[in-house]
Amino acid sequence: MAAACNEAGHVMCEKCDDIDAKIIRYKRVASQINDKMLQDGLADLIEKMMAEKASFHPEREKE
Repeated sequence: MAAACNEAGHVMCEKCDDIDAKIIRYKRVASQINDKMLQDGLADLIEKMMAEKASFHPEREKE
């Protein structure tokens, strides 16, 4: 089985795959609700997950 790649063509690790799946799920939930406080909380979670994902592969930030 071939390794998954992200939009930039980088091979993604399993942790990044899991984080991306969570981010997609949280974005879907956020788009379906009208509660501003919950939307803000989900946005914060997504931001933290993206930072966590970036910390796994800091060399990609330089590209």
